[in-house]
Amino acid sequence: MTDRWLTFDCYGTIIDWRTGMTAALESVAPGKSAELIDAYYRCEPEVEAEPPFRNYRAILTEGLRRTAEKTGITLAGNQFSILADTLPTWPAFTDSVPALTQLQADGYKLGILTNTDADLFEQTLAGPLPVDFDEVITAEEVQSYKPGDGMFDEFLTRHNPAPSDWIHVGNSVWHDCEPAHRRGFRTVFVHRSTNPENNEWIHLRDSSQSSVTATIPDLATLPGTLRELG
Repeated sequence: MTDRWLTFDCYGTIIDWRTGMTAALESVAPGKSAELIDAYYRCEPEVEAEPPFRNYRAILTEGLRRTAEKTGITLAGNQFSILADTLPTWPAFTDSVPALTQLQADGYKLGILTNTDADLFEQTLAGPLPVDFDEVITAEEVQSYKPGDGMFDEFLTRHNPAPSDWIHVGNSVWHDCEPAHRRGFRTVFVHRSTNPENNEWIHLRDSSQSSVTATIPDLATLPGTLRELG
């Protein structure tokens, strides 16, 4: 039987990174976390795009340093590494583990394509995300951040799925849906928030909704959506 693959973005899709970031930033800049997060979303892609490649721990640290500088917000003790230090403890969305467990029971192989470092993701697996994934590809491994080609091309090289046998799932049209769609594969956009201020990456780029096969509000609805897609 041909393997049916679902690959996922992790932080923001499976892991509730806004809640994790909020707690981390409130510890060093009380009352300023929302402003810092909204500014950080715009700094991070700029830092990731700069050569040479830097690991995600360095991206988080430099991104927060620039964010503090641009917003004029002082962090207690200049703790610019606070996001990198706390990322492995950020909680999973309550629907994530039950949905992933159900998808495995439904016969899907599960993969992760994540803009992070191997050690940070391993710590997430050891903490809030106790799921046995069939494949994990990190930005650190391929030296490329989404929406770059590295992780998607590496997955294709390793598994060579037919278009009907691979669906990519993420909460960013720009980072996740568009790169997968360009390769002829279906995508599911996890649109977790109805509040535009909490929609992270949606408004950062001129993203095309034509790259989205299906839109869902959470992972709890993913198994049913996949049955409908066939």
